[in-house]
Amino acid sequence: MTLTRGAQRAIIAAFCAFLAVIYFIAWHAPSVGMLHEDADYLLAAKALPLSPQWLRLLPLLCTLAWLSVTWKLLRRMGAKTGGAWLLVLITAASPTVVLLGTNLMPEPFFAILMAQSLVLLLDERALLAGICAGLATLIMPVGVTLIVACMLVFVVRRRLRSAALFTAASMLFAAPWLGWTLAHPAPGPALQPSEKLVVLGANAVSLFSGPVQLLSGIGGLYAVIATLVLVVWSLRRRRQLMPDLFVLFYSVMLLCRVGNPLRPLAPVFPLVLWILWRAFQTAKLQELIAAVGIIFALVPTVVDATRLPETLRAGQFPTSKRASDDWPQLGKLFAWIRANVPADAVLMADADSMFTLNTGRKTIRGFLPDTYKLYYAPANSLITPDQLGRQILENGVSYVALTPERDFPETAAYHRAVEALERGGMLEPVPVPGLTGDYRLLRTASFRLTR
Repeated sequence: MTLTRGAQRAIIAAFCAFLAVIYFIAWHAPSVGMLHEDADYLLAAKALPLSPQWLRLLPLLCTLAWLSVTWKLLRRMGAKTGGAWLLVLITAASPTVVLLGTNLMPEPFFAILMAQSLVLLLDERALLAGICAGLATLIMPVGVTLIVACMLVFVVRRRLRSAALFTAASMLFAAPWLGWTLAHPAPGPALQPSEKLVVLGANAVSLFSGPVQLLSGIGGLYAVIATLVLVVWSLRRRRQLMPDLFVLFYSVMLLCRVGNPLRPLAPVFPLVLWILWRAFQTAKLQELIAAVGIIFALVPTVVDATRLPETLRAGQFPTSKRASDDWPQLGKLFAWIRANVPADAVLMADADSMFTLNTGRKTIRGFLPDTYKLYYAPANSLITPDQLGRQILENGVSYVALTPERDFPETAAYHRAVEALERGGMLEPVPVPGLTGDYRLLRTASFRLTR
């Protein structure tokens, strides 16, 4: 049985309608600033006259534009119309892409510039392609791999004039930032050889399980094996200079980067899907391939559907089965703080920027976790009660807020340190009407004595 053109259009329309509902609910969810980067960007944009809700419309529009440009890019690289739609819809349905597209994250802005640069590259418009690549590098440092890959493609094709134009245009934007970065290296101790091996190993597992995680939110060893087998088979069956070269450089940089590679993998997710899909595109059993493609498209959409109730409760689209925040509970805590805590009081919370945004009180985190320890070392080493207690005294903290533990190692370490200070008498619980579960507010003993 072969799907008619009308049936294809009906399926595409149904997927688009469902995804429109998903994105609208995720965008309209009331919680803002649940992630540190999200809240930091909102604080930086406080002077803008737009509300946080409308500021979140910009990454949503960028995501839609990126998906549109990606469809054009896939067609330009040889995808059939149905295949291009399939890969774009699978990308749009990814829970991680939904989260990034409905919050103030840099990935949607990077993704559209990256995709547009590749389209311009294939159209031999070197100057504009270089400008887009340079701007993409300003947004995310991993964009430097795009510059290197595109430049090599021009050279391999013996388009030396285009290579020079592309390099000059991209470096006009990227070179000042790269120079500043080299002159001001990130603070912190250099990693030891054994620690570098830990980073490479952990990142390799995360990277090769990334495509499956982006689809379903589930990773693990089987996901790594499946991805490796499919990628090797696809590359042996059919290779393509672009985007294979860019994806290779991009992946190597993510392997060497200290940090989880899952989120940075999202902008190149459709290119990874294309590497896999193009090997099947010319297969004889087209009906079977179409069925498998639809099943793969259904996986993330089913995951999205199962997480809609959690979105409505927590106020933000979750990307994993973690203990999500309860926005009504947070609202009660924020309201109590605004009504009862002096305007000049200092708070402490793991989600410091979110509390600053919603209470108007200065909030500190109390610790700055080492990036290596955050992702690759036991959570116990992130923060100790002594360190947290010292920060309370030095910053004159009056109240400490606790929200439920999630699957973030720093949150668990923060909880243990606060609970140790409570047992030691430095902190005491404050009754807040309506708060339940792990939502708590504690007051420092020194603040109580001065009241």
